[in-house]
Amino acid sequence: MDVIVLQLFNGISISSILLMIALGLSITFGLMKVINMAHGELIMIGAYTAYVVQNMFTSYFPASAFGWYFVLAIPVSFAVAFVFGLVLEMTLIRFLYGRPLDSLLATWGVGLMLQQLARTIFGAPNVGVTSPSWLNGGMTVMGDVVLPYKRLFIIALVLVCLFAMYLYIYRSHSGRRMRAVMQNREMAACVGISTRRVDATTFAIGSGIAGIAGCALTLIGP
Repeated sequence: MDVIVLQLFNGISISSILLMIALGLSITFGLMKVINMAHGELIMIGAYTAYVVQNMFTSYFPASAFGWYFVLAIPVSFAVAFVFGLVLEMTLIRFLYGRPLDSLLATWGVGLMLQQLARTIFGAPNVGVTSPSWLNGGMTVMGDVVLPYKRLFIIALVLVCLFAMYLYIYRSHSGRRMRAVMQNREMAACVGISTRRVDATTFAIGSGIAGIAGCALTLIGP
């Protein structure tokens, strides 16, 4: 029974990351009908950003502050992936709307370029991220079952991201504009909504969510 509970918990923690990855993809595809084959590389960018932030804390901050590097790595991973997604949309994606096959091939090529760039900067071997001390250990339940704090943190992080996206989409002016463009692009443009700006922002947000997912993945493995 203990093994089943632990396996279910591990499955939920991994599935929560996949849910966040799928959320970024669904936002992009739902609005622009673009299949982003470079989405995995945006996850990679988030993971490597966490690695860089860790190294910066090791090199430039006192050892007592190291435990808080991951708190900073989460928004930085979102920001870096957001910028990458924004640049990708402005330089490539916006010229391929309505051409799904072309956009698929183009983003696949971008993914290959980003993979090679990562190998050039960080090398081919995997790099590891050391989890903060406050995420080590676990919570004991049902007598002998230990739920790792890392995976509990991942689940909590995903829930916070989902709630934040709910507030953005359904409780903000930008979210209303996004839904208007998604439901009827032509009518949204007629009432003065800049559909191009909404497209760029939406693609960047989907990319930023992928960056957070990559940051979360570093807690599980290299």
